[in-house]
Amino acid sequence: MNFKIKKISKTKEKTPQENKIEAPNIKTLGKKFKISFSLTSSLLIILVLVIAIVKATSSIDFKVFLKAAGGKLEKDAYGHTNFLILGTGNKNHEGADLTDTIIVASLDDTDKLVTMVSLPRDFFIKDTQFGYQKINQIYYTGKKKFNNSAKGLEAMKNEVEKLTGIPIHYWIKIDFDGFKDLVDALGGVDIDVKKSIYDPFYPRGESTGYEIFSLPAGKQHLDGDTALKFARSRKTTSDFDRADRQQQLINAIKEKALQTQTLINQAKIANILDTLKANIETNISAEEILTLGSMAPDYSSDKIEHRLVHNDPSRCGGFLYNPPEVLYYGMYVLIPADKNNMIFKYLDLSFNWPQVGMEKSKIEVLNGTKRGGAAAETKQILRRFCFDIAKFGNTANKKFEQTTYYYQPTRPRPKALDFLEKLIPGKENTNIPDEYTKAGYPQNIDIILEMGSDYTGSPNYIEDPFYGLPAYVPSKPASATTTPSTTGAKSTSAKTPTPPISNKPSTKSK
Repeated sequence: MNFKIKKISKTKEKTPQENKIEAPNIKTLGKKFKISFSLTSSLLIILVLVIAIVKATSSIDFKVFLKAAGGKLEKDAYGHTNFLILGTGNKNHEGADLTDTIIVASLDDTDKLVTMVSLPRDFFIKDTQFGYQKINQIYYTGKKKFNNSAKGLEAMKNEVEKLTGIPIHYWIKIDFDGFKDLVDALGGVDIDVKKSIYDPFYPRGESTGYEIFSLPAGKQHLDGDTALKFARSRKTTSDFDRADRQQQLINAIKEKALQTQTLINQAKIANILDTLKANIETNISAEEILTLGSMAPDYSSDKIEHRLVHNDPSRCGGFLYNPPEVLYYGMYVLIPADKNNMIFKYLDLSFNWPQVGMEKSKIEVLNGTKRGGAAAETKQILRRFCFDIAKFGNTANKKFEQTTYYYQPTRPRPKALDFLEKLIPGKENTNIPDEYTKAGYPQNIDIILEMGSDYTGSPNYIEDPFYGLPAYVPSKPASATTTPSTTGAKSTSAKTPTPPISNKPSTKSK
């Protein structure tokens, strides 16, 4: 897709003549424009703000007005609209153009569902234009190569499309300053802190020193500065926890913007608009924002699914591992744990089957064959796909040939079966065997997966790669790239890495 970009910022940038466009008026519909946002704000916030403006200044049905004035959204083959949300530092931050927050959001307007998946900044990739590097360097490298921010963002969009397997229709780049200003303009946000934070290594401003950041567990009201620290802190937790907090903040900002006092307070709206003009860079048109604004009230918090991709194999989304740093030029990186790239199937489930995630079916996994450990291994695989495995074990009879999925005929057919049968083929049956009903089924169980030898003895059986982790390293050295020294790789003349024979998954968190 070719997008014309306009930029509104505090400091004008020189651009090639063919890309130079007059600064837009936000009231003018149908034009692309460029604004700058915060570390964890999302598209939904923009939608809400547009609604706020209309409701605060008009007595008409603002939802009907927005629909009438809005433009048609782009959609994929599943009818979903997909967004890439990137978080960067401010202009004074060393490594300001490294996208250390990467979130893909998919909007399903038919079922009113939103799926957000956070991708780790340390994901190591091979880019056709830029060579081997971490994914958080793509925007930086592209912007530098083309001397154009929009082209850098297009390069990042293209890379995320290859990684996720879904088309990205819109992108938003956001920064530290905008985030703090937005939260303060809203009067702060309310967060239920899941576990207390004590971080004595939080960066002090733009200096090389540190300060202590602490926040007790429980419900807290955060101003902009504290919210930014809540989003950024990672030294004493993990990137997994940080990504979860960032998604939590997105929802908190959306909820605060929807509150009545924000919608009718023109002073707050003016402050928010000023923040938007200075701090978001996006390719979403004003018409499309109005359309999204008309949809925003239909999406409740319980219809937003938060997911991550990370390197903890015991948790949902744990498909990556960090190999020895000596093999990657001294860098801490994350790569897929298996050569078959199960991450694609995980992202397919997350983005293209959102109803399965919302359903939250409880599953019992049973091994009906002589293959040892198949139930435990399959349980762990399915948990990485975010399925709730309530029980697992072996059947009394070890001679089942046909893999079967049992579910109650008195209940609706679980939507999870649609995806499970793609992953592990089997037949469906609502005639529950007596041995299972006597054992307590269907109490607290929605699906019984009874594995037969047609699966456990076939080449399609999914083995857990973390049991004997194979080496998976590039066959050529990475292209030398110059990046800010704090988080990017230094420019080096690297030797071709030699893969190890086998590595155990590391628990190291960076």
